Amino acid sequence: MDKRECDAVAAERLRKLRLSKNMTQEQMAEAIGISESLYKGNESGRLPISRKTAQLIENSFGVSFDYMFFGTLRDSKDIWTEILECDENEKMRIMLRLIKYFSLQGDFDFTEKMVEDIIKIIRDNN
Repeated sequence: MDKRECDAVAAERLRKLRLSKNMTQEQMAEAIGISESLYKGNESGRLPISRKTAQLIENSFGVSFDYMFFGTLRDSKDIWTEILECDENEKMRIMLRLIKYFSLQGDFDFTEKMVEDIIKIIRDNN
């Protein structure tokens, strides 16, 4: 599935979520904490749902990013089990993706000690 198809599927899931809550687009935008025009663009598929908006949806309605974009409803136990069962290289890739994710968030700063610890872990696993 390419990005446009993925965005269209997420838009449809967003619409279904709103309808399941018996809410108007205006009410949904207010509940999530985004502008009405952004919400309407997201639901129509004209504007892709950003990670920030997906996080706001999850915080407001408990609907995970995985569900919005991939259609899978998984709880943290399922995800943790999947991580524990993968090989060490895949665990390292997951860790690096998490580091990248958190480093891109505006409110998270890595300390020098954290960076040193990460480098040590990487070296120990090579």
